[in-house]
Amino acid sequence: MSIEAKRMRDQLKEICLFGSLDDRQLDKLAQISTIKQFQPGNILFYEGDEPTNIYFLLDGLVKLYKYDANNNMNILSYYYSQALLGEAATLQKEPHQLSAECETESTILILSFSEFEKNFLKDPDVSLGIIMHLVSKLKTLMSSNIKQTSMQKLAGLIFENHELFMKLKKYKLAEILNMAPETFSRNLKKLEEKHIISYSKNRFTIHNQQALRELCSSCHL
Repeated sequence: MSIEAKRMRDQLKEICLFGSLDDRQLDKLAQISTIKQFQPGNILFYEGDEPTNIYFLLDGLVKLYKYDANNNMNILSYYYSQALLGEAATLQKEPHQLSAECETESTILILSFSEFEKNFLKDPDVSLGIIMHLVSKLKTLMSSNIKQTSMQKLAGLIFENHELFMKLKKYKLAEILNMAPETFSRNLKKLEEKHIISYSKNRFTIHNQQALRELCSSCHL
């Protein structure tokens, strides 16, 4: 096996959907997979495109949006951790209902859906992994509809992907959380005062992971 093929297999094994696959299955999956780097502004797919691939965000930030009747962009969601993108349209074999655009440099795994369907969707471990991923997305959507404090939202973002704080400006992070920039900065300062995090232009450090985890579900500040 070449070094490149082994590297691809190892990367696939780290992805939650494929962690249960054995080396033989991973080798087969690697044959229909590519990992690509995308730049800010690159489009993964447009609304109305026929789906041909499965996209899995490994690193970076991707927004999903659509235009209304007045040609105004409506951002429906941001994804910034390991996540399937546009999978509903792909699995249903229907045109994409949203467009997907990279907001930062992003690393994305791309799978040929026809080959994936033929060789892997009948595998119960893979199917269960996709189902559980969709359930997780649904839970996240339900949580977003439940009133959360601004501190809970901020703590959740830090807990899930604090690397974004070194890639994006504060106003963009506030936008992702649907929060006023002043509220974002005020809550960030509270976390620093409690010595839970420290944040500067060139460094973001979590000092108290347990306190941060607790804040995600129960706010005491």
